[in-house]
Amino acid sequence: MTKAQPSAFVTHIHEELADIGPVDIGRFFGGWAYLVADRQFAISIKDRLYFRVDQPLRDALLSEGCQPFTYNKGGKPVVVHRYYEAPVTCLDDRQALLHWSARAIAAEDEAPRRVRR
Repeated sequence: MTKAQPSAFVTHIHEELADIGPVDIGRFFGGWAYLVADRQFAISIKDRLYFRVDQPLRDALLSEGCQPFTYNKGGKPVVVHRYYEAPVTCLDDRQALLHWSARAIAAEDEAPRRVRR
């Protein structure tokens, strides 16, 4: 079995994030996760980018017209309010991507860490 390779979209976002520092990518369910210092701050699902949010970042993304990550389970939509889609400007404006990514990293830094048993 061959190991899944990131799409051109995931590779592009990963390369654009180089100024943040070492950003790792890894499989995340049916998509990819972006991590800094083992902290997941964003995901890509079906070549769409979503940021991990806290309340201020959620409010800012909502004001940009962004929606939460949603998927279907058993024919019903499931809304994941922890991740919101990136503003469309992030896809063609590197500075915008870095700005919103830095906010998502800060939001993740503020999130309580789960204790693994």
